[in-house]
Amino acid sequence: MGGALVIMLVAVLVGLLVAGLVLKLSVRMVAGFSPGYGRALLAVLAAAVLGFIVNIVLTMVFGVGGGLMGGGLAASDPDAAAAAMAGAGMAMMGVMAVSAIVNLFIIAACVNWLIKRPGGIAIGYGRSLLVALVYLLIFIVIGVVATVLLGMLGLGAGMMAGA
Repeated sequence: MGGALVIMLVAVLVGLLVAGLVLKLSVRMVAGFSPGYGRALLAVLAAAVLGFIVNIVLTMVFGVGGGLMGGGLAASDPDAAAAAMAGAGMAMMGVMAVSAIVNLFIIAACVNWLIKRPGGIAIGYGRSLLVALVYLLIFIVIGVVATVLLGMLGLGAGMMAGA
């Protein structure tokens, strides 16, 4: 149990460090300058904390995971149980879609708030939104490439099977 927590902590720290580099690259691509790594890391950390809090609130608003989807009907009627599971799945998809959009705006706000041009002037919210979009697109590409590589190595099925 403790080993899994250490591995998860290391994964989060490495993820934050990589995310700081990706944010630097995104700002460089969109705004034409490269911010300091500390500022980029601070913006990523602030966006992660705010995004985490907003995702918890969204999950509570949508009622996902709280047994609000008709869990009491599951024992008596199999059709009601299937409908409840389908409803829970749709609610979770709704949370994920809304969360992705909200996280885009959170990242843009953190970039606008913390990343400044070399002269100390903010890059503006519109350009920050474009930086956040490029940032998320880079992570989508990284995720697709990692998935393909793991699939080619045969690790995907082994990890899903728990081997």
